[in-house]
Amino acid sequence: MNNPKPPFASEVQQEADRWREETFAPHAAARPARKPFVTDVGIEVAPLYTPADLERIGFDYLRDAGFPGEFPFTRGDRPGMNRTEPFVVSAYSGFGDAVVCNQRFKKLIEIGAEQILVALDLPTQCGYDSDHEMATAEVGQVGVAIDTLADMELLFEGIPADSLKRIGTLGNSIGPIVLALYAALGEKQGIPWERYVVNLQNDPLKEYIARGTQILPPAPAAVLAADAVAWCAEHAPNWSPMTVCVNHINAGGAGSSLGTAIALANARHYLGLLLARGYSIDQVAPLLHLFPDERHDFFVSIANLRALRRTWARMMRDTYGAKRPESMACRTTVYGHGQEALAEPLNNIPRTAFGTLAYVLGGASYVYLASYDEAVSTPNEHSARVALRTLQILAHEHGFTDTADPLGGSYFVETLTAQVEQQILDGMAQIERIGGALGVLDTGFGRKVMTEGAVRRQRALDRGERPWVTVNLWPQKPDVPNTAFRGDPQAADRQLARLAAVKAGRSQPEVAAALAEVSRAVAEGANVVPSVLRAVRAYATVGEIVDIWRSRFGSFVPNTDF
Repeated sequence: MNNPKPPFASEVQQEADRWREETFAPHAAARPARKPFVTDVGIEVAPLYTPADLERIGFDYLRDAGFPGEFPFTRGDRPGMNRTEPFVVSAYSGFGDAVVCNQRFKKLIEIGAEQILVALDLPTQCGYDSDHEMATAEVGQVGVAIDTLADMELLFEGIPADSLKRIGTLGNSIGPIVLALYAALGEKQGIPWERYVVNLQNDPLKEYIARGTQILPPAPAAVLAADAVAWCAEHAPNWSPMTVCVNHINAGGAGSSLGTAIALANARHYLGLLLARGYSIDQVAPLLHLFPDERHDFFVSIANLRALRRTWARMMRDTYGAKRPESMACRTTVYGHGQEALAEPLNNIPRTAFGTLAYVLGGASYVYLASYDEAVSTPNEHSARVALRTLQILAHEHGFTDTADPLGGSYFVETLTAQVEQQILDGMAQIERIGGALGVLDTGFGRKVMTEGAVRRQRALDRGERPWVTVNLWPQKPDVPNTAFRGDPQAADRQLARLAAVKAGRSQPEVAAALAEVSRAVAEGANVVPSVLRAVRAYATVGEIVDIWRSRFGSFVPNTDF
């Protein structure tokens, strides 16, 4: 007996149109006003998806989806995905001084953290020592204070660098310095660089529009970031010295598709600097990871990761001529969010769990997530534990990780992936026309799209078009629980005393010679990492090194004309 032939897409479309008419038309007049079914990135969501939608976008399985770990990497960056190589359970933490932060790290590791990403306080991120006037009242407030190698030694006391799958930090504007600190830490612990993995964000270009911890003008800042990548290409190719970030750009209002386009433009700028130095694309592309972000729409989050990998793979092969699969397979770090609210903070537990589940289903490589009280304060020990346990539940329970790309082939997900991919490509083309990554800053484009996007989101919330439980649905007053984290008020005093002791006890001639070498490297246009590493070994401070950069390149002055 022959099996009946499946209907052609046109026949499916006819039946879908009939279903829609019968389902929705009778209730159209009586139905109360509902939210518009439009995603945060402006894609209208249909009530039903069928094979006709795939035909409409010209979907070809082998060309557009393929297999995990193979071009175009839509379905995953590694062959077995979470079934054979589970996503890395990560924790992002840092507060106060190195001693108290070390105790939190040990507890996180004890309960299963596989990666520690260190949250740095704002003075450290901006290149100021704890005793600088610009650090007043900020030491240890939104991260841990790191002034010298002595702080790193205390921060990882009893935590061998090779005992975790990765260690790292953001350090966007001080990339070569934090890279050197981790390299020197391994030396102090007697662990060769090839035996542990350092992960840095080291993406200064997004700071100018998204976060504000920029130090230098954009062009030299990008050069210093590329120095860290170049050094790793030669000395620590197993490290991850740059994670180009969408997260803060999307959070600021740009939206995940345009935010991804801006991040890819930044990545292209860094790669251009490295290729101009004579490195091949296959030497440096595997060292770059991406940090995608979509916190408002579950399925857009999945589609965004799939579209990003496909876009990256095709860009690496077709634009740059990459040959190695490692160059074309985009590894992703994600931070699980879920539109956290100040009201009733415990509701943020399911929010972040669902947001992170989308990343897991989308095939993220490294995953950490916001604690439920992060909208209120620095996470307390209990909320940090809940966040880590949430990741472990997603990794080991309910079968979420049993198969690769479990939503691949969904009429909705494949259609949405193609639509998001086209938005990313359109954004990249627009950015290319205005001068690439630096043009985003020079023309005010980045600030404009983030501001407009933030206003658009707020209006949607105010109108109730984007439902937000306890905010515009069943609104409640903000709630700061008694359990909210309170920093040790003595931490800053301890940090200042420790910094003074380090300065008094180090070899001043050795520090002076090392800083002079940093100055020469900057003046000659050489890679700064070797000289910075020498300075770090001599216990030069973050601020002393950054001051040399400022004296050479000047400080960033924002353009207020647009």
